[in-house]
Amino acid sequence: MKKLFTLVALLTVATTANANLIQNGSFEETIQANGTWGIYNSINGWSTTNGAGIEIRNNVEGAASNGVNFVELDSNNNSAMIQTITTSAGSLYELLFDYSPRVNQPATTNGISVFWNGTLLAEITGTGGVSNSWVTQQFFVTGTGNDVLKFAATGTSDSLGGNIDYVQLNAVPVPAAAWLFASALCLFGFARRNSI
Repeated sequence: MKKLFTLVALLTVATTANANLIQNGSFEETIQANGTWGIYNSINGWSTTNGAGIEIRNNVEGAASNGVNFVELDSNNNSAMIQTITTSAGSLYELLFDYSPRVNQPATTNGISVFWNGTLLAEITGTGGVSNSWVTQQFFVTGTGNDVLKFAATGTSDSLGGNIDYVQLNAVPVPAAAWLFASALCLFGFARRNSI
């Protein structure tokens, strides 16, 4: 058990020590006055690929998870945004972002899909409560050298949708990646042994 805690601690320290490769991951580089929102075709680091644009909110229908701004992609209709990132080919990266369903809206309108180089990583949705309820989403992706991260609104296209904030992409150091792989193998072996 002590070794497991050491492994988790090493992986956490190694992962958090790296610089975030995402530009404007908390959407703070757009000046949006408190209590207002705006729709943009592009913002620093991000561009619209379809739909009306990227909606930046500052304390409108909830508060940000990091800083004061956050994004809703069902601006006037379901929209999508991308960022192209320079990575090291073959290296492992941890992708993190915070998701919250829109306040007081059903799951049918709050969908967000996330893609890495055109491959769907997940479709996320939820029913909104009385305030934003941010949950950090985590994925591990492999760099190709020039990668595209995409977020798209899904569900009912009605100008009401899920929220995104605090997008991060951090390289997983080789020792941590090896530990991650080895621990997965160990857990698999342990589960298999217990099932026999």
